[in-house]
Amino acid sequence: MSRFLSMATALVLLTMAGTDGLARTIEAPERGTVRAVLIGIDLYRNVPPLHGAVADAEDLSLSLRSVGVEDITLLKNGAADRQGIFDAIGAVTQRAGQGDLVVLSIAGHGSSEPERVKGSKPSGRDEVYVLAGFDTRLPGSRERIFGDEFKVLIHRLEEKGAEVLFIADTCHAGGMTRDVDPRGAKITWRQAPSYTIEEDDLAPISTAADALSTGFDYKRLTFLAAVDENTKSPEIMIPGVAQKRGALSYATARAFEGAADRNGDGVVNRRELFEYVRQSVYQFTDQRQNIFTQSPPGSDLDRAVVYAYDRAGAAEAEKSNVPPPPPEPAPIAVAALGSEPVLQDIDPAVIPFKLTDETRAELVFDPEKREAIAGGDVVASEVGAGDIPFIVDRMAALDTLKRLSETNPQTVRVTPSDTVHREGERVGVTVSDLGGRKLVLFDVTGDGTVQFLYPGEREVDAEMSASFDLDLSVVAPFGTDLLVAVTSDRPMPALVEFLKQNDRRRTAGNIARRLGDVLPAGARVGFTVLYTSAGAKL
Repeated sequence: MSRFLSMATALVLLTMAGTDGLARTIEAPERGTVRAVLIGIDLYRNVPPLHGAVADAEDLSLSLRSVGVEDITLLKNGAADRQGIFDAIGAVTQRAGQGDLVVLSIAGHGSSEPERVKGSKPSGRDEVYVLAGFDTRLPGSRERIFGDEFKVLIHRLEEKGAEVLFIADTCHAGGMTRDVDPRGAKITWRQAPSYTIEEDDLAPISTAADALSTGFDYKRLTFLAAVDENTKSPEIMIPGVAQKRGALSYATARAFEGAADRNGDGVVNRRELFEYVRQSVYQFTDQRQNIFTQSPPGSDLDRAVVYAYDRAGAAEAEKSNVPPPPPEPAPIAVAALGSEPVLQDIDPAVIPFKLTDETRAELVFDPEKREAIAGGDVVASEVGAGDIPFIVDRMAALDTLKRLSETNPQTVRVTPSDTVHREGERVGVTVSDLGGRKLVLFDVTGDGTVQFLYPGEREVDAEMSASFDLDLSVVAPFGTDLLVAVTSDRPMPALVEFLKQNDRRRTAGNIARRLGDVLPAGARVGFTVLYTSAGAKL
């Protein structure tokens, strides 16, 4: 591959065991009771609707029930008003005791307002959770909850001796990693449009001390937020899931079912949870979303247990740590811009596709600009109608990789960022947490060409170090390169042979259909996409 200039070795890898959640019963770190209040809001009175927040809350509820949790309060849409939320959390606080774990989650729109306590926030703005009945005038202006108010609720739980896992699947500010190409399908974001409160008599339950508190004021809190300060939270389609979802909630639900237990010891510590969810969200959102994590300062992430499983269930689940193969790839919905029927007589390569209009299409072809667009990004440039079947295969390969990596992701990252990189730029890709494992690397270009990258004949038996780094230079053809890392504690001759047979061929469809067949048990699969474009960096 011409843009891969050098491979500087230094290696390390995440360990995680795929699991069967039904064989496990979840436990609080101190063997207390696990309890949950789960909130999802799609339907708003005066704010654009969302599509997957209620499904997020329902999914978390189902996943927790599947591992034995019984004390679950589920609040959806209008039932998740300010008083209803406070009542539900107040009730679970009354029931909570020493050693319990209380899971609080909220999925829906977020926003921000000028800070109520001057100087309390570096940005000068308070985070706000917008509820279903929100309006800028009374009485709807009461239907919002400030982030500082959740601090009060969490403190009350901590005072009862409970551990708290808070999952905030909203966004309050931030920009986009990459601009969204308007020729593709519309993306919905979990950030409410900006507003100005016209009538307000809301008296927050938080005080100035709460507004000024820091992470040092919490001793039992594990916090997962959908985004950092620089990105927004999109609603996404996940392969095999019928409706849009929030990636953070989806990944956390899988973590509860056992996917975050990377070493199969029946215990999930903060590092395991954070790293599993971070890589999963990164991959599911096509690198548009980077989560924010927080725990009490000074805590040891490797020793701080978030939750565990009963020993018998953990042992049983470890026996079946091979995830089922992904189902046959579904047809990809494709559209062409313009009035000319340029795709009508084009046959599929490996994966079938169906023609639709651009509002419903997963892949849009612009014949005038000779570009293919998916997920708001140009995935291939300088392509014609005859290339579309191979780009469809590339999309199906990406879906397969998302499914295969769901239970056991390998950490792979682009540096310095996931923006669109311009011609001539130098970028890096790092595969981390690899020590003592075997590594296989391959690439799928935007036009569906597979390229086998590593190991060569001399590296098959090489000892891996902490991380493996690629130093890259952006050159044509532009669009995307899907870089895939597979790691295992044993050699992978079947995978290597499979990739050699597909090397330098437009056989992304074979990756989509057959990759799962050649992966060894316990393999970790991770990937990242390089987005590139012609023209010097501005």
